[in-house]
Amino acid sequence: MLKAGRRYQKFYLGVLTLFGAVILSLTLNACQKDSTRLESNGTPISIEETSQIIPPPSPTSQQNAASPTTTPWEAQITQEGFPPPSIDPATAVPDPLDGLTLSDEVQIWVLLGSDTEPPFNGRTPAIHLLFIHPRFSKASLVSIPANLYVYIPGYTMQRISTAYAVGGIEALRQTLAYNFGITPSRFVLAHPGDFQWLVDDLDSIEVSVFYPMPQTCGGIRAGLIQMDGALALCYASFLEDMDEVDRMRRQQQLLSIIFRKITSDGNLVKLPLLYASYQGWIETDFSLQEIMTYIPLALRLADPDRIGYFMIGSEQTTLWTIPGNSEAQVFLPNQDAVKALLQQAINDIMAPMPLSDQVQTLEAQITAAFEATINAIEALDTSQTPTLPLETQTPTWIPTFTPPSYP
Repeated sequence: MLKAGRRYQKFYLGVLTLFGAVILSLTLNACQKDSTRLESNGTPISIEETSQIIPPPSPTSQQNAASPTTTPWEAQITQEGFPPPSIDPATAVPDPLDGLTLSDEVQIWVLLGSDTEPPFNGRTPAIHLLFIHPRFSKASLVSIPANLYVYIPGYTMQRISTAYAVGGIEALRQTLAYNFGITPSRFVLAHPGDFQWLVDDLDSIEVSVFYPMPQTCGGIRAGLIQMDGALALCYASFLEDMDEVDRMRRQQQLLSIIFRKITSDGNLVKLPLLYASYQGWIETDFSLQEIMTYIPLALRLADPDRIGYFMIGSEQTTLWTIPGNSEAQVFLPNQDAVKALLQQAINDIMAPMPLSDQVQTLEAQITAAFEATINAIEALDTSQTPTLPLETQTPTWIPTFTPPSYP
């Protein structure tokens, strides 16, 4: 019985391995330099932008077929199965992206980081596409800049970070389907506090800062820096002068560091506590039963070089100023270059590669930490006061009820 219980608990820890990895992949929120302020400890505080998100169009405003006044490009959008814009776009809507070569074995998830704490819906400045090949145990993470100017079906041309705020996960899925030619089957959305809590629960992380950042987060020097949750959140979210590439690079760096730490030295024994802490905060369409099926994959993905990192950067975009008084700048995607990057990320997970001995090492570390935890629990159980025998217990009087008789 005890051995069976241990096997079950070990299995449950494996389930939570993937859950923890998903949490840490999602909770990197973003804040622009000119739209945030920092507390003295470096924690970013969101300030509402001057431009407001226009509410999503009502269902009656979305036409299923082109009307007599529909423009040619609106007709093309409708023919492709997407609703036309309800608001005049600031620039022409591009054609939908298609033609990616994608195996049925490849799974697509989207990992989102919100800039707003629940229960409010805000923008999602952190957007990461995750391509997974379960049989080959490989994955590719593609980071998307928050200021990428794309078509949100049924709405208008706008920053991709507003898609979730406009219409929830379905609006984001349609946006990704139109502009990237892929539709994620699963999503996970986390909030700023989740990432900060995770780093603190891991007792901080060590980050190699390649160049100093004196103007933000209370000042960060170059070198190996010990970061708590608040500092790591600021380091991941800071944006200066539209340098989305640098911010995405910092986010991917932290994702790699945290994933290595959470899967090494037996740290996975903390996952039951993490699961309880984050339950009710993370928004997802994953069920626990579904997560269980990914346990072997999660262990193999911890092997080095099985996760590739990509980003849509300067080679795939063009800086563009939105017409009007705001003079706001965004990134217009180059469809051919974006398609080539996505195809490269997909192709990289289609080639099998052998596992190294690292997986066995991680399993041994987890087993040792797990056995130490079980021994501590068993010692605690034996130290508890035993239940008194039946004959020494004080009897409890239980009154009986006799129903009244009626004539």
